[in-house]
Amino acid sequence: MNRHLNNLTLIGYLFIGTAAVLMPSVMPFITEEFSAVGLTLAAIGLIFPARSVGAIIGNILSGIGSDLLGRWRLVWLSALLLAASLALAAATKLWVLFVIGFVLISAAQSSLSTGINALVADANRGSRARALNKLHAVYGFGAAVSPLIIGYLIGRGLEWRWALGGTGLIWLVYGIVAYALGGSETRGEERGKAEKLDLGMLRDGPFLALFLIAFAYNGVATSLLGWVAVFMQESAGFSTFFAVSMISVFYVALTIGRVLCAAFAERIGYATTLLILLTGVTLTYPLVVLGIHSYVAVAGVFLSGLSFSGLFPMALAYGSRLYPEQTGTVTGTLNVAMTLGAMIPPFWTGLIAESWGMQIALGFNFIMVVPLIFIGLYLGRIEARKSQTMPVAT
Repeated sequence: MNRHLNNLTLIGYLFIGTAAVLMPSVMPFITEEFSAVGLTLAAIGLIFPARSVGAIIGNILSGIGSDLLGRWRLVWLSALLLAASLALAAATKLWVLFVIGFVLISAAQSSLSTGINALVADANRGSRARALNKLHAVYGFGAAVSPLIIGYLIGRGLEWRWALGGTGLIWLVYGIVAYALGGSETRGEERGKAEKLDLGMLRDGPFLALFLIAFAYNGVATSLLGWVAVFMQESAGFSTFFAVSMISVFYVALTIGRVLCAAFAERIGYATTLLILLTGVTLTYPLVVLGIHSYVAVAGVFLSGLSFSGLFPMALAYGSRLYPEQTGTVTGTLNVAMTLGAMIPPFWTGLIAESWGMQIALGFNFIMVVPLIFIGLYLGRIEARKSQTMPVAT
């Protein structure tokens, strides 16, 4: 992949980080507008499962589709579909079409994410961990900065629907540029991948281990991000501003951690890096839950962010190295695990918090963390076994 296309993937993932927080950034305005026409909060809340359904569909179809049809074709098609979906959501006043628009937005965004991840993993077969951690660090930057920009523009009088429409225009331009610059790359892609597609990997022990890592990572991290502000207000007496700022603390740590993983993972090995990160989560996450003093909890949020940082990029790198001919399927399926993690644990966290309090609820999620140490050790044995069977250069 040439320099221009490499830069295009980084720009694309920066915008994906922006798109990922677009809906939460405008959710108060969505609620205000549709409540005024008689919709209940329960009805408006359907937008959340709609997005999850779209993400699962997009990840499954795009993962297999990129292996069959080619990475660049998936990228520019997904970008154009995302632009059209955002335009639909921005233009419609009908709630049913608005929800359908967000199903399509989530499906297209997931497809685009899968395509870019698979493309980067394929183009950097000798340094997948470095490339994928760098890619996801860019995502973290986009996710951290864009709510501030959107909030500023809306505060200056921009109508919230223009935030959707403007983002759609960005993706329209991106899709056109990706088509133009990636044309020769698309034509040069292998055409025999359909014959090599083997879904049997979904039953393999190493792949199931990576699936569990992706699920647990996003389940614990999303639950923490979703409830940390409430928890810090209750346990440490933080003001609303400082409680919400914990989300930024987490994302700053996440970005720093991914930069560090990009620098060192290729040297120390994928499984070793995963084991270090998983050990870090095991040691630091309890600081968040058990921190009596506010500074201990803040340190826990930051250190947990560092430890969580490289888990998903490393899982992608490890999986695409194990199954190099099914990189798209690996990426799409692990993204499904991420989506399920974002759906299920945050839901049970809320239920537990309702009955026993937020500290117990966040502490309960530790049961997903401890087994990951053993999964890391297992993947280390797999990596060592494969390195012993590799031919020695003469």
